Amino acid sequence: MPAWPSNLPWEPNNGEYEETPPDNLIRFKTDFGPDVVRRRGIAGVRIIKLPYRFSPEQTEIFDDFLHNDLKDGALPFTFNWPPPPRTTKQVSVRIKSIPTFKHRGAGYHDVTVELEVLP
Repeated sequence: MPAWPSNLPWEPNNGEYEETPPDNLIRFKTDFGPDVVRRRGIAGVRIIKLPYRFSPEQTEIFDDFLHNDLKDGALPFTFNWPPPPRTTKQVSVRIKSIPTFKHRGAGYHDVTVELEVLP
């Protein structure tokens, strides 16, 4: 399984990121009164959205990693998560949606990567 390139930062810009825990609840409507809620039998998927600012060289490395190693995002890869000060561990992730590249001048790009942490 491919791994996040070691010459790319794994911690996002200024330590900022968005993380959505899995929704492990199922709700059932009732004829009247509050919904009945129960926990799912299997774990859901945690979503993490990571903003990076890549140099021209890092942009090329990431683009190559996405296209060649991950087959345009079809393959999972290993990634260190979450960033400090939480306890970091290696997890399997997959690209949830195609990353966006925003040109910032002089070859720098703001790249937003949305990942799903695989169970």
